[in-house]
Formats: sequence, C-alpha cells, structure tokens
Amino acid sequence: MSRNTLKWSVLASALFLGACNNAPAPTEEPTQPAPESTQSVRTVESKLSQIELEWEGPTPLLESIMEAGNDECDTHNNWCDGTLDVYGFPWSSTQTPTLSDAVESVFALMQDPREQSRITWQDQGTVPFSTLSDALFFFDALDPHLLTEIGNGTEQVQIRYFYSSYLVAPGAHDWNHLFIVLFPQSHRVAVFNLVNHEI
Repeated sequence: MSRNTLKWSVLASALFLGACNNAPAPTEEPTQPAPESTQSVRTVESKLSQIELEWEGPTPLLESIMEAGNDECDTHNNWCDGTLDVYGFPWSSTQTPTLSDAVESVFALMQDPREQSRITWQDQGTVPFSTLSDALFFFDALDPHLLTEIGNGTEQVQIRYFYSSYLVAPGAHDWNHLFIVLFPQSHRVAVFNLVNHEI
C-alpha cells in the first residue's frame, strides 16, 4: 500500500490558529497584536515543527478489527462509529518526542472548520491505557492489538483523551471520545475516535 504523506505549512497553520484565537470582534478597530498573542503563534509554530505526521493507516489486523466494530455498531441501529488513523513521523532528535507535540500535530490535521466548529473538545488530560481500553465499546479487540501492531510491545505509550458532547438533532446528542496515542520509541501516533449516537 502506498504511503501518503500529509504535509502542511507550519506558518500558515500557526497564523490560522492565531487568527482564530485572537480575532477582534466585528465592532472593534483592528489593533496591534498583544505580545502574548505573538508568543502563542510562535509556540504553535515551534510545536508543529517538531513532529511531521505521515499517514500510514492501520495494519490489516487493526483494519479488520475496526470493520468488525463498525459492523456491530450498524447491527445495533448505528449506535456508534469508530475510526482509527495511524501516522508515522521521522525523528532524528536526541530528545524524546512529546505527547504535547503529537496532540498539536494531530489537531493541525483537522482543517475542516465547518466540522470542528460544532465540536468543543474538553481536554481530559493524560490517561493510562486502561482508560482507552474501557472506552473501546464494540472495538474492544483493539486491546492489546493496538500496542503490539503499532509499537514494539514494550514501550510506554502516552495517551491524551478529549471528550465532546453536542446536539445533532432535536433530542439527539453525539458523544465523541478522541484518544491520541503516542508511541515514542516506534515514532508513531494512533488516533482512535469513537462517536456514540443517541438514537
């Protein structure tokens, strides 16, 4: 399978994020950006330059697990949807890649503002693998295969958990669980997203 490389302009992403976070209200006169705004842009730029994600996709085993889980979701009136993306990244630094860098890079790939405008992510912080394992629902076969298929089987993965609940129709919510998993020795990032639907 060919390897697709996802690249983006670090400067453009940084400016986009800075503009979103610091845009003046329509009635305000444009002003010079405050010093902390400039620092915020520099921080984003610096973090994004640390990890350049290259899409690899799930291994055949993980892909079959995801297909089986989504089939089970459909059997139960589409109670849920799950996705799993796997990225590699080149790494030549003597320092260990950080989970914060991985999170910044993953969110930089989420470039559809229409989709993201309705999702307000709540950062649940760094969690142990057991938190991910407990939330797998119909995708429970990912435990332990996620660790053995992507990593070296012994490295300590790092996981950041984000949660969101939002109205998709009158009386119907979606509950979105997003797990960003860093494999610091194998230089990979897995992104597992489970959406439970209120029927």
